[in-house]
Formats: sequence, C-alpha cells, structure tokens
Amino acid sequence: MSALPVILGLLPIAAAFALTRRRRLDAIIGMAVFSLLLASAFFLLHAPDVAITEAAVGAALVTFIYVLAIRKTGRLTVVASEVPGLIERAGGQITGFEYEILERLAGRLGLDLVVQFVAREEIEDILLRGDADLGAGGILSDSDHRLLWAPPHLPTARFVIASRGPAAAVTEPVPFRGYVADTIDAVRRRSTLCMTVDLARFLAISRQNLDAYDVRRIEEDAETYAFVLGRSRGDLHRQLSALIVSLRASGDLDEMARRHFP
Repeated sequence: MSALPVILGLLPIAAAFALTRRRRLDAIIGMAVFSLLLASAFFLLHAPDVAITEAAVGAALVTFIYVLAIRKTGRLTVVASEVPGLIERAGGQITGFEYEILERLAGRLGLDLVVQFVAREEIEDILLRGDADLGAGGILSDSDHRLLWAPPHLPTARFVIASRGPAAAVTEPVPFRGYVADTIDAVRRRSTLCMTVDLARFLAISRQNLDAYDVRRIEEDAETYAFVLGRSRGDLHRQLSALIVSLRASGDLDEMARRHFP
C-alpha cells in the first residue's frame, strides 16, 4: 500500500486539529505536523526541492516564530499571595477556590496559566509595572483608581490579632504584609503581633494556639475578595467579569466555595 493516500488522508485531520485547538501551543503543534505531512507528500510526488522548502520553512522556521510570539501572549500570568483555601501550593500542585476560577478563565481564553507567588504588598506594584496580567490571593475589594477590580467573588471579614499586654493595647493594628507562612511561624513562636487579617488568612493562622493574643472581629460593612488587574488589561477584565457573573448565576461559584471552605 502506498504511503501517499495515508498522508493525504491525514492532512485534513491535522488541519482540523490545528484549527479547533483553544490552547495556542496545541494549535502550533498541529500546524507543524500539517507542514511535515505536506512535505512528505511533496517528497512522494517526486518534488524533493519543494518538500525540503516546506519542511524548513513551514515546519521549522514558522513554528519557531510562532512559539516565540506566544511566549507571553500565550500565557495568563498571575501574581498571587499564597492563602490556604484560596490559592496555595499543595503536594507539588496549586489548588484553591481562586485558582479554580483562574483555571476556568485560562481555559476559556486558550492560555496557559502561570502563577507566581509573592508577598501581598508586592502585587499592586507588579501589576502597575505591567509584569503580570492579574493579581490574586485574598485581595480585598478596593477603589484604587490605578487598577481595575473584577466583580467580588467571595465574602470575607477582617480580624485583629494582637499580642496581649499594655504596649499592644495602644498599638494601632497594621494591615497584613508578607507571607501567611511567616505569620504562622510567628504565632508558633508567640512573637509580638498587632495586625489585621482577612478571613481566609485568619482561618489558617487560627489553627495555631492563639492564647497569647487578643483576637477580635472588626465590625464594619461587608468585605469581599476580588481579583485585580492593570488598567491596560480592559479586555481581560471584561472576560474575567463575565466568567464570575456566569459562575455566580449557575451556582458553580457557591459550590466551589463550599468545596474549598467546608
């Protein structure tokens, strides 16, 4: 049996694969396979010069250029503060309520999701520099005009954790900074603390013995978590907002919250 009919039969399959992939890298791989099959067909049709040109240009050079082009555009880059239940590393994988939303967003856009964990206070500056697409990890809704805020996706609250004693009583609580793991270590060591934390971080910290600290909830208007984006990412903001609205309308958002915060 001649190989030519087989190759000609595979050509439309490779073309259909490339055209129907949501992930850009998968589509590029499909195009490279199509070019290699086409080069093979030219060779079997006794056109080796055309086959070599197709393999060199179509399968090699064009594929290389496309891969370079999607190194950034093919990724959804997220900077996040690690928060148990919301977005965290566990067993070599990343899990959490917010991570599940981000996975769905990346899948809808056909992008590869890349998460970089940083200290909470670094997120806004990274977004303002344009070094990431989106910020996550227990970020409380804000009206900062320098950034774009997605619709709230989960209610929360704020708590004060303060060391006991006269000195702590006159100290003004400061907003949470740094990494939640460092705060947990500080609580284990019973270090001096006077800070405000959101609900998800409080739940993680409260697994430790808090006998050395006064803990109280701040009674004020309802607080919510939200994703934050740079102001140049209006297109991504619209896509993310639409996803959150649809997840809330379908009940999936509540189901995800129950799964990660039972």
